[in-house]
Amino acid sequence: MIILSVFDMINLFVNSVSTGIFNILGASFCQYPCLIFVIGCIGDGTWMAGCSACILMAMDRCVEINSKFPLAFVFHKKQFRVVLFVVGFYWFYAVFFCKPLLFSAEYSSWFFDPKTGKDPHLYHNVAHTINNLVVSAATTCLYVYMCIFLVYKKGQTSNSMWMNRNKNQVILQATIVCSFHAAAAYIYVYMQFFYSPNLLILLGQLTWQWSNGCFCVVYLTINRSIRNSVARMIVNLITRRNLINSEVSKEIVRISTNSVVLAQSIA
Repeated sequence: MIILSVFDMINLFVNSVSTGIFNILGASFCQYPCLIFVIGCIGDGTWMAGCSACILMAMDRCVEINSKFPLAFVFHKKQFRVVLFVVGFYWFYAVFFCKPLLFSAEYSSWFFDPKTGKDPHLYHNVAHTINNLVVSAATTCLYVYMCIFLVYKKGQTSNSMWMNRNKNQVILQATIVCSFHAAAAYIYVYMQFFYSPNLLILLGQLTWQWSNGCFCVVYLTINRSIRNSVARMIVNLITRRNLINSEVSKEIVRISTNSVVLAQSIA
């Protein structure tokens, strides 16, 4: 979850912050080639590595509701270290060895084709296409498995009482998260090979943003335990800050009083 959150924050910087700034400036690849190239490399690599982390999270959810899930061994201590190394290496490969995404001010979105008039087939990113097809299929299958298991085999999930009490909540979370990821993956594959109207391009950009930003919204609005934990954290933070301010004020009053007493004694 921590790894996925890091990937999501980096991707949000690319597909939301950078996109907004470039769109306001009307920037294109010809104007800022190095900057857009670097950001595009980071965005593409982080998206692909984030997809692998999404698959791992879906597998983890399946293991949580069913300890006998066939891929549970992946999360054993030694094996999981290897898995983390593979995810890191995958990110490195995608950033440094795959063709980057390039921003187009005309469509307010990112494409592999820099729109310089050359054959767009020269810029196809095959690794990105395979990645998107795999992540959309894998996450869909894993979340469908999880939903079916919760619906039809609820009595066998005794290893996770939290899951038993919140079956509908978990299914709703899985549906939302999977939908945005699958939609973004499929749309960007389609955009790479076929003509896409402006509405589809805008939809692809929005689903890419939401695929990275929906986790916090979904968990804070639907997941009661996480929402309560965040609320307690904020209350504790405010209480601690008020306590510190109160102690500082008392110290200032004490020092001021001592100064007055000392001045009176000297006089």
